[in-house]
Amino acid sequence: MPKDSTLAVHGGEERRKAYDAVTTPIVCTATYGFQDTAEIVRYFEGDLEREEYGRYGNPTVRAAERKIAALEGAEDCALFASGMAAVTTTMFELLKAGDHVILTSDCYRRTRQFVRAFLSRFGVTHTLVEPGDSAA
Repeated sequence: MPKDSTLAVHGGEERRKAYDAVTTPIVCTATYGFQDTAEIVRYFEGDLEREEYGRYGNPTVRAAERKIAALEGAEDCALFASGMAAVTTTMFELLKAGDHVILTSDCYRRTRQFVRAFLSRFGVTHTLVEPGDSAA
């Protein structure tokens, strides 16, 4: 297993970077071009993995995710633009109608609002408990 210092520099990175850059280039775009119609068809048929639109992925973010996964010894990593994006994505992945969420009354206000106002419409119930009240 490589040392953490080696992983911090090289972990999760392709050996050869885009445009032969020494470090991973920062990609600042929302849209990505396709070489031709055939490439678009291959992409939408699932025969080609690549970026299509910035909302769905970005090579710079993906490079950071791979590096963090390597440093943590994890299979993969997901970065989010905000804490609420991480919280809502996690809840959407884990919860279904009929599930029950327990939150502390002092958790982030927007998280409480999301659970109360939004998830309740999907049949997810919740309970607020005081922090430290393990009996609750």
